[in-house]
Amino acid sequence: MDYAKMPMFMMEMGGIPDEEPFITASENRENTRIAIRDWMLGPEKPSNERGANKVYWVALGKAMHVNEAEARRRRCSNCEYYDNSEDAQIKMDRIPWNDWDIGAGFRGYCEKLEFVCHDLRACQAWEEREEEED
Repeated sequence: MDYAKMPMFMMEMGGIPDEEPFITASENRENTRIAIRDWMLGPEKPSNERGANKVYWVALGKAMHVNEAEARRRRCSNCEYYDNSEDAQIKMDRIPWNDWDIGAGFRGYCEKLEFVCHDLRACQAWEEREEEED
């Protein structure tokens, strides 16, 4: 892109793409494996159906010291580390889809475990999102 020809207002509004390093596809695969193995990333076949994946949610609740109902509320999509911003979406477009992407909902980037996660999944790394002050 020729930044010299980019309108000044776009440059002032953050229109220049972020050049920060981002994970590679192989790093994403490895970090996903680690999240599954060490952080109880799941469930394997996510669902919004009430009562689905009971064994997983009971186990996650026990690991998080909460009941099943509370564990089901702690999804990646409402985690402090879940980034589904436009910038994150653009970066994640470079990461090919894998088996964990299928049927797992919308993609987001986990800033803590550094992998592509999904709004229908959860893991033990979940932390409540802090509210931003205006």
